[in-house]
Amino acid sequence: MTDRTHETKVVKLALSNAGIKARVSHGNGTAWGWLHVYVGSNPYPHLCAHHIQGGVSSEDCLACTWYKTVPRDALAIAMNVTGRKGEYDGKINVLTQ
Repeated sequence: MTDRTHETKVVKLALSNAGIKARVSHGNGTAWGWLHVYVGSNPYPHLCAHHIQGGVSSEDCLACTWYKTVPRDALAIAMNVTGRKGEYDGKINVLTQ
């Protein structure tokens, strides 16, 4: 896919259809070929024992689950839609806050 504007719109639509709110853009200057996907900040508080004493397991913590799944799913969708091969060698950058 070579048209950056079209690529941005297609990725954003695919992420939206998957229920992932994200901001999608391309890099500038020497990062011109990079696709940036900003999935935002985690909407859940950490309730796991790793972050607070006496908390639940990390498997039951919604915040930990969000960090494990949303960026990974966003990358997979972007790769599928664009035909790029991966995160860094494929020049896709998935960012969270």
